[in-house]
Amino acid sequence: MGSRAKNKILAIKANIEDYDKYGIRIRVKFRSSTQLHELTPHHQSGGERSVSTMLYLMALQELNRCPFRVVDEINQGMDPINERRVFEMVVNTACKENTSQYFFITPKLLQNLPYSEKMTVLFVYNGPHMLEPNRWNLKAFQRRRRRITFTQPSQ
Repeated sequence: MGSRAKNKILAIKANIEDYDKYGIRIRVKFRSSTQLHELTPHHQSGGERSVSTMLYLMALQELNRCPFRVVDEINQGMDPINERRVFEMVVNTACKENTSQYFFITPKLLQNLPYSEKMTVLFVYNGPHMLEPNRWNLKAFQRRRRRITFTQPSQ
């Protein structure tokens, strides 16, 4: 992604068992012309913090196995380039053999993202401006989607 990161695990030397004093400092840079800076709300944008957090958590997955992971609105605040890159990394990670199942929850996604055959995509349509349940016709929506897909030129 053109960025770098380092991390440190810190503990206050006075009492090694004082666990509430432990912490992790992650240092990142997003531009080649800058130095590494500690990841804080004051130095990086919300999108940069989201990218850093997601990549750090995905790296930890290799060390700690669990049956599933929930990713909730991690793409909020990301610019479209980083959102696309992180989504592709999540897809690649989630579709590996013997990895955790991912639940990626978001109110919005970019168009034309890559989806794997190993993925199941579920859309939840909810809210005051949605169609009444008796007017919801999934087959009609699917037909319309196929028509749109086949009439658009390939990219």
